Amino acid sequence: MGLFATSSAYGPPEKRDSSLDVSLLPELQTLMEDQRSLITIVPGEGSVLGVWVLGGKAYAIRNKVGGATSGLYLESSVGWTEVDLGTALNFDGTTINGEPVPGTAGTPTTIKGGTSGAQGDLMGISYHGLWETGATGRMILSNVTGTFADDEDIEMPLIQFDTGTVEIVAGDSIKGVTSSKEATVTSVTITSGTWSGGSAAGYISVKNNTGTWTAAEDISVGGVKRAQIVSSPAQPTEVKVAVANGTTYTQTLQPNGSYEFVNYNFLGNLDTNAMFGASGVDNGFYYDGTTFVKIESGRDEDKPQHVIAHVKHLFYSYADGSIQHSSIGEPNKWSVVTGAAELGVGDIVSGFGIEINDVLSVFTRNDCYMLYGTSALDWKLRRFHAGAGAIQNTIQKMDQTFFLDDRGLTSIYTVQFFGDFQSAVTSDKIDPLIQAKKDNTKLSLKVRGKNQYRLFFDDKTGIAMTYLNKKNVGIMPFTLKHQINCACSVEDVDGFEVLYGGFTDGYVRRLDSGNNFDGLSVPAFIRTAYYHYGTPGTKKRFRELNLELNADASTTVNVFPDYDFGGTYVPKSSPVSNAYPISVTADDWNQDDVSNSNTGVTVVASERLKINGIGTNMGLIIKNDTTYDKPITLQGAIVYYTPRGVRR
Repeated sequence: MGLFATSSAYGPPEKRDSSLDVSLLPELQTLMEDQRSLITIVPGEGSVLGVWVLGGKAYAIRNKVGGATSGLYLESSVGWTEVDLGTALNFDGTTINGEPVPGTAGTPTTIKGGTSGAQGDLMGISYHGLWETGATGRMILSNVTGTFADDEDIEMPLIQFDTGTVEIVAGDSIKGVTSSKEATVTSVTITSGTWSGGSAAGYISVKNNTGTWTAAEDISVGGVKRAQIVSSPAQPTEVKVAVANGTTYTQTLQPNGSYEFVNYNFLGNLDTNAMFGASGVDNGFYYDGTTFVKIESGRDEDKPQHVIAHVKHLFYSYADGSIQHSSIGEPNKWSVVTGAAELGVGDIVSGFGIEINDVLSVFTRNDCYMLYGTSALDWKLRRFHAGAGAIQNTIQKMDQTFFLDDRGLTSIYTVQFFGDFQSAVTSDKIDPLIQAKKDNTKLSLKVRGKNQYRLFFDDKTGIAMTYLNKKNVGIMPFTLKHQINCACSVEDVDGFEVLYGGFTDGYVRRLDSGNNFDGLSVPAFIRTAYYHYGTPGTKKRFRELNLELNADASTTVNVFPDYDFGGTYVPKSSPVSNAYPISVTADDWNQDDVSNSNTGVTVVASERLKINGIGTNMGLIIKNDTTYDKPITLQGAIVYYTPRGVRR
């Protein structure tokens, strides 16, 4: 084997020190901006309408240019690429001959037009009603050839059998004893007789079929005879299973909307996790990374606003206050016979939550309900608390369920092992801010890594509440440089939390990542309470501050001592306020320090600052506005002063 040199090295690599090499930091900043220039906008126009993660990959939804439809886009190494939503064929007039079963692995069921001869592979299906008595829905097809005709029969290959003695079920691998042909069973339909009586007859829907079976040959499973192929004709045969309602069309998404998503694995296999979505402007849908299916619930106005998966059911809520859920274990099927049902709460639903012991919480604007049970056979919907409702898009499940109510930021927590809950307002100390902003709420986000609940408003502002050990330990307002429109908190393939935000300028940004607002500076400040140092009536000359700070890199902060409640006394203090810049240099505690035997490792920097001011009390305003510097943490401040006379 041969090697070609593409570069040569002059000695070992050297570690550069920014305190000695003044060109290092500008070079690093240039490299950061070079990488930033590679970030691309989500194609289309307007705001990002939804952002989500499935299988470690980020997806975004945005209106296409012109605004007639929206597109679903996937992140990739070359930017955002549009997801093909697939080709669909609507149907009705289903028969008792058998139900087609889609497949993304192996050979899927082939669907054919009885008149046109067109055909395609069935990749997904959704319908409402019972298949045997007449269902209506849509099929998602791939590898389509020809053109399906309206009202023509839809056929699929079925193996017709009789004299069945031992039950054949979906998932069985069947084999012809004479022909040695094999197939995998997707469904079985009995048209007459019984297995126990040795007279079962009907149709077997198959995939991965290897050829034509011999008439009247035995059908075996695991070497044991189960049934027999009919004497004529040769199998499989094309059998009518439904009627085409129109011709094939390309699936699209309606424009605008407010998207919600949830990931859920209804089949329980390693590769069957899917994301389910609702927007309020179109059908609900699911996408498994390969096939996109719009869900047919049977409503005339089938535009769900909220979605959640709960105890093997897919739940939707609608603008008229209706709550509907799918058949149990089958989110693509909606029939009361197989477990689908409708619930009502008499108000517009503002969201769902999952409480302890698989209790589903249902929020309206003014009330909250708890749904107990596991299926339509034992549902019990109980009013939790009249007057404890949630504003749209504010419900987040942490160790408790948090939401924004008219009273403020509220939580639901359990007070017994099962069944009973209480609520409590946690934002009473900032109630004026909450009351002023609540009608401008855009969305909420949970940040598991920081135990935070965040609210975002429509003016680029928000609040972050940190919640530890069932206690609110602080609420902090913040301001962004860009307006956020949607967000998600999910786990990547390695189980680590990732936060994404979709913004009104069309970008998806990873939140809590980096040291700036996408290249723009981060202005920050903290204002301490005014303190009189034990003698509220005595004037003091303030001489020095000793700030204890944590910093992972050098930065500069400006300190503004503020005397006598901002100079409200007459005569005013001398001076009212001055600015003092401080250069902070410290070393954050890291993994290397764990095994360091030296006791002189700097963890908290002590920065001394000479000040000059007179007043009975003093507060501090500490400001920082930087693009590339890392965050700093104020641990404490030691104030040096000398007493003066009593204020008269």
